[in-house]
Amino acid sequence: MSDAEFSKMINNYFQNDYRVRGKVKWNGYFLSDHTSALKREAQAKNAVPVKLPMMSLTDCQNILRHAAANYEFVTVQQNIEDTDGNLVPNTTGLVDGFSDLGVYINETYIAFENIRAVVKEE
Repeated sequence: MSDAEFSKMINNYFQNDYRVRGKVKWNGYFLSDHTSALKREAQAKNAVPVKLPMMSLTDCQNILRHAAANYEFVTVQQNIEDTDGNLVPNTTGLVDGFSDLGVYINETYIAFENIRAVVKEE
């Protein structure tokens, strides 16, 4: 067998017959705590927030001001639905600041008009 025929045979094998095991090859290297962390992350990402009762804008702003002054964590639920009719995920964190039309929670801007409810975290 000449070098050209051998190269042709090898190229044909890798182009048509060889199958990479991909992820299956590396599954044994994942630690159990890493896999459980990935499962928790996937569950949190796919969790649908429960709708909280609608609050007045004044009540929401009062809770946000109090939380900002006392460095307390808050959870803000927005009244925005995705294409499936579920609310977008809640935003939890410290109040970073205010603008005329909204609030910053963990560097995420939320317009006052989109806020459905605000809850102080214990």
